Amino acid sequence: MGHYKKYAAVNQCLRQGETLFVAGSNQGCRISRRQTDGSRLVHLPRIGIYTGAGTSHSWLWFVEIFDRMGFHDLVFLDAVAIQGHGLGTVDVLMVSGGDTVAVAKALGPSGAHRLRDFIAGGGLYVGACAGAYLVMNSSKPHLNHFNFTGVKITNLSKFLPACRHLPHKFAQTYGCDYIFHPVRDTVQLKTTAHLPFAPERTLDAPLYGGPGMVAPDDSQVLAWYHDFTSKTVFLVDRELARTTLTGRAAALCAPLGKGRLYLCGPHFEHPRFPVANALIADAIYWDNQHPVEGQGFAAPVPISSEGDSRRLLLDIKRQTSNARLSANSLEMQPMRWLIGAKYYEPEKIRVFLEAIWRRLAPLEKRGPLRATTEHAQRLLRCGEAATAQVRQLKQQAEQGGETTDLAQTLFGLLQRYAISFLELYFQTIREPIPSSRS
Repeated sequence: MGHYKKYAAVNQCLRQGETLFVAGSNQGCRISRRQTDGSRLVHLPRIGIYTGAGTSHSWLWFVEIFDRMGFHDLVFLDAVAIQGHGLGTVDVLMVSGGDTVAVAKALGPSGAHRLRDFIAGGGLYVGACAGAYLVMNSSKPHLNHFNFTGVKITNLSKFLPACRHLPHKFAQTYGCDYIFHPVRDTVQLKTTAHLPFAPERTLDAPLYGGPGMVAPDDSQVLAWYHDFTSKTVFLVDRELARTTLTGRAAALCAPLGKGRLYLCGPHFEHPRFPVANALIADAIYWDNQHPVEGQGFAAPVPISSEGDSRRLLLDIKRQTSNARLSANSLEMQPMRWLIGAKYYEPEKIRVFLEAIWRRLAPLEKRGPLRATTEHAQRLLRCGEAATAQVRQLKQQAEQGGETTDLAQTLFGLLQRYAISFLELYFQTIREPIPSSRS
C-alpha cells in the first residue's frame, strides 16, 4: 500500500493548507514544498465520477483507488447533472468503462456541449476504455456530438476476424464496421519520457475492451502497448493481436482549449494495479491547473446523533448482508445477461455490494455519521429495494425462468444504492467530527 500512502500524505498536507509543487524527476513526478524551474502548483481536486446511464461497475475502481489515496472530495454525476451545472462544481471528470453509445445517448447534445465547455475552460478529463472511445471523432449517431480529438483506433475492421475465445466479449458493430477486442486481461505497457508518466518503464494494466490508439500530431503518447503477459487471454490469433496492439498508444494526453483529455485503453484505475493507479494520481496533480474558483470541500453535512448513526449502519449492514448471501448463490449458476451492448455476470452484483460492505467497519469505528434525515431515508429505501430485487432474481433463476429484465433492474438499483452509500461515506470521512469535549 506504499504507493497509496504517499498520495494520502500529500492530500492530507493540502487539506491542512500547505503549499506544494509537482515537478518531473528521474523517478517520475515528485511532490515537494520547494518551487523549482518547471514545477507546478498542486491543487487539491474535487473529482467528478460519471455514474449515469451506460456506465458499468468499473466506476467503482476509481472510487477504490481515490479512497486509498486520500482523494475524498468526490462527486457522483449522472447524465442529468452533466447536462445541468454539475461540471461547474468539479475540477476533474472520470469516465470509466461501459457502453460508449449508451453514455453518449444519455448525455446527448447538451451534455456534449457542457463537457466540451468544461474541458476547454481548463477542466481535466480522464477516460478509460468506454470513456476513451467517447471523445474520439465519429460520424455515428450520438457519438458525433463528442468529436473532441482526432485519435484513431487500431481495433476497427471492415471484416470481423475469427474469434478463438469468449465470443460474447469479442466485438461490437460500428456502423458497417466492427470494433473487435484482440485480447483481455493483463497486458504489459511501456511509458514514454513525457510527464506525468515519465520516466520510461514497463508496467502491467488490464485491458477489457479498450482501444489501441493512433495519436494525432497535437497529442502526446504517454504509454505504448509493449507486450503480452502470462495472464493475457487471446480472443484472436496471437499475431493479429500483436499487430493490432504492440507499439500502439495505450495512453495519451490531448489538448482542448485550456484543458486536457487523458485517454487510456487499459484500465489504469483497476485497484489491483497500484503502479498504474499512481499514474492517474500524477496526471491529476500535473494537469489540474485551473481549479474551480474558490474551490474547497463541499459545505459540511449535519452530524447525526450517535444513536441514529448506529441504527442506520445496522440497517445498512443487515440489508447488504442479506443481498450478499443471495448474490453468492447466484454466482453458482452458469448465467449471464446482455444489458445494452454489454454482458453482465452474477459476480458483478457483488462488486457493488462489496464496495458498501468493506466500508461499514471504518464508519462504525469513526462514530457519528454526516447525513441528513432525507439522505438516510433514501439510502435505506435503496438498500431495501436492491435486497428485494436480488432475492427475486435468485428465486426466478432457481425456477429456470427468464431473468434479464430482473437483472437490468437490479443493476440500476445497485448503482443507486452504492452511490447513496458512498456519498454518506465520503462526506463523513472527509470532515472531522468535533470532539464532544471541545
